[in-house]
Amino acid sequence: MIDLKSLDDASPLEEQQFFAVFESMIANDDGAEAERHLMAGRAIYISDPRYPGRAVREHPDGRHELMRLELASGQLVVERAI
Repeated sequence: MIDLKSLDDASPLEEQQFFAVFESMIANDDGAEAERHLMAGRAIYISDPRYPGRAVREHPDGRHELMRLELASGQLVVERAI
């Protein structure tokens, strides 16, 4: 696991190293953590190239919702079910 708070005081080199590790973790993700969250009854948020600039919320029951960032409030809001 990586600590996002470590970026608060990171030097440019430390930030570069952080993102190298982070990008490697994403590239090698097998989906196990997402599956664990779904099995525990929690929704997950994923990207989908069919919906650029949006996030997809997947619920444990299989429902999917297209989410967008409400700029005024900074909140993710449901755009529509997909």
